[in-house]
Amino acid sequence: MKKKLFFYSVIATTVITIFNLNYKNPEEKLKEKHAYFLENSPFKETQFLSKSERKNRKLPPNPYNEMMWDLTLDPNTGRPMPERVLKLQQQLKQSRILRKGGADDTNPWIDRGPNNIGGRTRSIMFDPNDSDNKRVFSGGVSGGLWVNEDITDPNSSWNLVEGIGANIAVTKIIYDPNNTSTFYIGSGESYTTGDAVGRGIWKSTDAGATWSIVFGGGADGTSSNGGQVRNGIFYVNDIVARNIGDGSTELYATIAGASFNGSTGPAGQFTGLNEQGLYKSLDGENWSKIIINESDNSPSNPNDIELDLDNNIWLTTTRSSFGSRGGKIFKSNDGNTFTLMHTIPSADRTELVPSKNDVNKFWIAVDRNTADLFYTDDAFENVVQLPEPNDVDNGIGSTDYTRGQAFYDLPIEVDNNDVLYVGGIDLFRSFDEGETWEQISKWSNNNNLSQLNVPLVHADQHAIVFMPGEGNENKVVFGNDGGIYYCDDISLDATSIEISSRIKDYNVTQFYYGAIGPEDTNIIAGGTQDNGTPIVIGAEIGANNFSEPFGGDGAFTDIDNEGEYMIQTYTNNSHTYFGLPNLSPQIDLTNKGGGIFINVAALDKNLDVFYAISTNGIERVTGFTPGGRPKLNFELTNNLLNSTISAMKVSPYTTDASNLFVGLRNGRLLKITAAEASTTPTWTRIDANNFVGSISDIEFGESESEIFVTIHNYGVNSIWYTNDSGDNWKSIEGNLPDLPVKCIVQNPLRPSELFIGTGLGVWRTDNFNAGSPSWSQAYNGMSDVPVVDLDVRNSDYTILATTHGRGFFTSTLTADAASTDNFTAEKLFTVYPTKNNGSFTINTNNNLGNSKVEIIDITGKKVYVDTRDFDKNKNQKFNINISSGLYILNIISNNNQWSSSKIIIE
Repeated sequence: MKKKLFFYSVIATTVITIFNLNYKNPEEKLKEKHAYFLENSPFKETQFLSKSERKNRKLPPNPYNEMMWDLTLDPNTGRPMPERVLKLQQQLKQSRILRKGGADDTNPWIDRGPNNIGGRTRSIMFDPNDSDNKRVFSGGVSGGLWVNEDITDPNSSWNLVEGIGANIAVTKIIYDPNNTSTFYIGSGESYTTGDAVGRGIWKSTDAGATWSIVFGGGADGTSSNGGQVRNGIFYVNDIVARNIGDGSTELYATIAGASFNGSTGPAGQFTGLNEQGLYKSLDGENWSKIIINESDNSPSNPNDIELDLDNNIWLTTTRSSFGSRGGKIFKSNDGNTFTLMHTIPSADRTELVPSKNDVNKFWIAVDRNTADLFYTDDAFENVVQLPEPNDVDNGIGSTDYTRGQAFYDLPIEVDNNDVLYVGGIDLFRSFDEGETWEQISKWSNNNNLSQLNVPLVHADQHAIVFMPGEGNENKVVFGNDGGIYYCDDISLDATSIEISSRIKDYNVTQFYYGAIGPEDTNIIAGGTQDNGTPIVIGAEIGANNFSEPFGGDGAFTDIDNEGEYMIQTYTNNSHTYFGLPNLSPQIDLTNKGGGIFINVAALDKNLDVFYAISTNGIERVTGFTPGGRPKLNFELTNNLLNSTISAMKVSPYTTDASNLFVGLRNGRLLKITAAEASTTPTWTRIDANNFVGSISDIEFGESESEIFVTIHNYGVNSIWYTNDSGDNWKSIEGNLPDLPVKCIVQNPLRPSELFIGTGLGVWRTDNFNAGSPSWSQAYNGMSDVPVVDLDVRNSDYTILATTHGRGFFTSTLTADAASTDNFTAEKLFTVYPTKNNGSFTINTNNNLGNSKVEIIDITGKKVYVDTRDFDKNKNQKFNINISSGLYILNIISNNNQWSSSKIIIE
């Protein structure tokens, strides 16, 4: 990459291209912008590369976020706008009176698990205030901050730490050595080239109970240069607290810049480049940048910070989007001036660990396309390269224990005796300073790994943390893509070591799809990032233990109406039929190739016909049920199919044919009538001209003529409705804030009620047919996490919410309207005094007309209902007799606007 890539000339050309248009209506202009950015996507090629090709380019093996870039970009700016969601989250946090609220008054969202599957974890900290050294904090890269009261106990559950948000990408957690009640969190993962965008540095002064942002944060991000350079503090690679004596602490943080997924070109995005560097703070509130530049005067991209035995500060660097490599190692004894001590040539990410016994000894792990190890015993006067561990797995090269993922998994640590530990796919140990190695874990029993008698530990290692305290020197916790693992004595012989998972209720699982089976089987299953397709049969209420019969990445998942089979998917067009409940027989379904990483598919549950994106169009598969006719694979193609498919759905109402509805990334909605027929079916375009963006979901109302369509993108109308099969469409966006909408379902018991899954949890409206529907978060038990799939089981009206970061949730739909969580961004009224004995006044400046006033207690029970005319008298006085306590006062206006306020009855 060339240096100082801000693409000024390209951006100028881009701006001219986009805005030098003949006069068109706003929707047409926006559609043209959207088409331009899709055509010039920085990931137009990379999201379709194989995993091996991606590794060769130093790209994460998972291109899901590249796909999400294209799907969610704002056509006005050419990029996704996650800062809008983060800002909205902060506003809702401030205005939310109760943290609870839900699908309705009496039925909250219930966590269904998995309670035995973790997720990517980089940050682990033993609580310094726990004298037993058993209490541990840990951060999920996509699932927020968690705490476990006894890490030594396999039955001890993790609990989500409230007050910081379940969608924060936690990458580091530390405490102040001079005030152990003060904690700091760094967020944002730059190693996946910017996938997990962070929200700066957070601080707690009460040992982790409450948190506030003290430096940066996504909501503060701004854009410059046509949206190509996004300014802000988004990736915190490391934080260190340095005790300088007299009760004083200095804090150092490495703030990284990154090109989002290695993006380039006119639609690429570079995040935090202007801010990248080493920062220092004396109070944790105010931060200043220490200038450390490359030879071309661009800022170095900092990575790891370490303190040696003499309290000197050591800093390493990683690759920069300005074009400079990493591999630099700096030292400072005063925290102000940093001296370059050594450079490892051709290196990118660089990790350092100082000796626990000799101030001159250091070990270094670097990414140089493969992982390399180095050692010095004279404080970098001389540096020698060490031999690497040779992973027994014959799928991992003998000279690269990270299997091409040194940019991603590269932990290195020593214990109190300078026994050296490194991690890649697996874990390794050296007793002789890195001269020889032994393998102490394996990720599977595949290949010849079954012959290796060491513990099974999930692949992709990220963190190695030893337990503090006398007598605990050999107790250690590991963080990896599977969550948290614990070893009580790492000093034992490799064949005697026990390393076991500590992931009970550590639900940070990233699902892509979910499905729920009929009541008699009560199966819940879904495809995940790097944890296969977990499944539970006979799910109980509450968090469930899921089995993992399928490894790797999971994707599209569905279960037929009778619960006799499920469709399970690996990446791209790789779909498999499994009989239920025994997952047998197994039939490979698709053979036409192609598809996208998390492939779009649809199942006709009436006729047992399966559809998926293939190389040339839509692959149709029939005859896969046991005893049926031989499998027939056929590709459906048509000139109307002029963009990548982003959503598919078969109408459940036509039972003697497959009426397949297909949504495209360019906003087209197509209907394929009788798609199951062996002859060419009929294709019809039924979208509205003002559809702008990529279609995310297609669902049906009370008949096939009622269709709901949602759009992935920022900056567009996201929800559309027709009741005449697409002849006329209506936007039902209402007051919904600008955030990606992933899915939609209708309440069959109360058809006026809709639920949508968004980038910020589940939202609902009580009456979508209103002139401007009022949307609010359905928050009772649901966290602020992306909800990617919603399904309703009509037999008992269970709604399943599938999240990307917090597993599964269910609730029960009813015929009663929800009320306790109906908050709007605009306050419609004020109540005074808010603390009273039952006598109070409601004032509004709005012409609300006849409006319902209701008061709800903290259990969700209505204790008072009245109707007042707020046009005739905008100051309505009340004198009611209810028990003392905290209540929610709702007003539902005649145009279906909702607003809420808290009152306290004394």
